[in-house]
Amino acid sequence: MQNSKLMGALLATVLTTGVAMSYAADQAEPAKVAANATSGDAAIAASAKAALRADAQLATLPIDVTSQNGVLAVSGEVPSAAEGERVLQILASVDGVREVKNGLKVKAVN
Repeated sequence: MQNSKLMGALLATVLTTGVAMSYAADQAEPAKVAANATSGDAAIAASAKAALRADAQLATLPIDVTSQNGVLAVSGEVPSAAEGERVLQILASVDGVREVKNGLKVKAVN
C-alpha cells in the first residue's frame, strides 16, 4: 500500500516537472527565434560589407549597411549616381537579402 502511494506521488512529480519543463521550453522558443534572426542579420550585414569592400571602386567609400529581417538599410555618400546604383546592385545580390532600402546621397561637386 505504501509503495503504491509512493509510486503515485513519484508519478505526479515526474508529470508535473515534465509539464513545467515543456512550458519553459515553449517560452524560450521566441527568444531563440529572435536570436537566430539577429545572428542571421549580422551575417547578412557582414556579407554585404565584404561584397562592397571587394569592389575596387567602392571599397573606400563611407557606406554604412545594417540588416533587419533580411532588409538592408544602406546610407552614406557616393561620388556619383552610377556608383550609388552599383552599391545597390551589389547589395541586392548578397545571399539572404530580401530588400535594400536606399539612403545613399550623391556627394555634391565643389
